[in-house]
Amino acid sequence: MASQGNWDSTNYSQKMKDGQNELFELQNQLNDVMIKFILRALRVYQSTRPEPLRPGEIALLVNNELKNVLYDLQAQPNLDALAKVAKEAWAKEQNP
Repeated sequence: MASQGNWDSTNYSQKMKDGQNELFELQNQLNDVMIKFILRALRVYQSTRPEPLRPGEIALLVNNELKNVLYDLQAQPNLDALAKVAKEAWAKEQNP
């Protein structure tokens, strides 16, 4: 937006394009973190048994681990902590 309060569609379009690129990169980073959670769960489960995990077991473990991680992320204490950290980061970003 322009400084006089007028709509700056060119600047907005560029910010949206930049934001889309940033979103893509953040999604890739999130996927990498989720894979780490999944691999941790698979290693733990595999350590309790001598035979290799079967494909159906892996699929079930992946599904359960993702559900558990998402549940934990949505728990109120975690949301409160994230909100606090985000507020602090936003304040630093606005007043470098």
